[in-house]
Amino acid sequence: MEWLKNHWVLAKSGDATARRKLLILAVGLVITLALLISGQTESQPIEIQPKDAKDESIQSQQGYVHITGAIKNPGVYPITPGMRLFEVIAIAGGFNSKADQSSVNLARTVTDGEQILIATGGVVEKSDGLVSLNRASSNDLDKLPGIGPTLAARIIDWREANNGFQAIEDLRKVGGIGDKLYAGLKKLVKL
Repeated sequence: MEWLKNHWVLAKSGDATARRKLLILAVGLVITLALLISGQTESQPIEIQPKDAKDESIQSQQGYVHITGAIKNPGVYPITPGMRLFEVIAIAGGFNSKADQSSVNLARTVTDGEQILIATGGVVEKSDGLVSLNRASSNDLDKLPGIGPTLAARIIDWREANNGFQAIEDLRKVGGIGDKLYAGLKKLVKL
């Protein structure tokens, strides 16, 4: 405090060096007070992380789907939570000219690890006359005895939700297909 008193006396007497020291001291006090008021008395290290779009996309993606069949660019594509089938199809270049667009539900959400098969139009196999449960369109399934548009849609929904039929017997797991209907269909269908 004595130092401040001595410099004050010198500054009043016209000493330029003392005035500069007092000015620097005053500025320092103002900055210190401003920092104390704002709560920033300690400097915090700033962590700088390079922005890499590749890293960001890896963090936001939650899985992959395999899209195949009548699609322009079949392959494995990254998905994010809540992604819809129409978005995956768009990423894969869209349907090709042979695609039966009614064979899939474009509004459904896709899940990690699933395989999506886009059927071609007119999938009824001519060689053996059997309808492929994993490839048939809604129209193809509708032609089977006892299957109407509603049941055909259920078959396709079950196929999409369960990554396809693994056995003909899986047809029994579709809501609305009982033992009697299954008995009539099992010789008309194939995987």
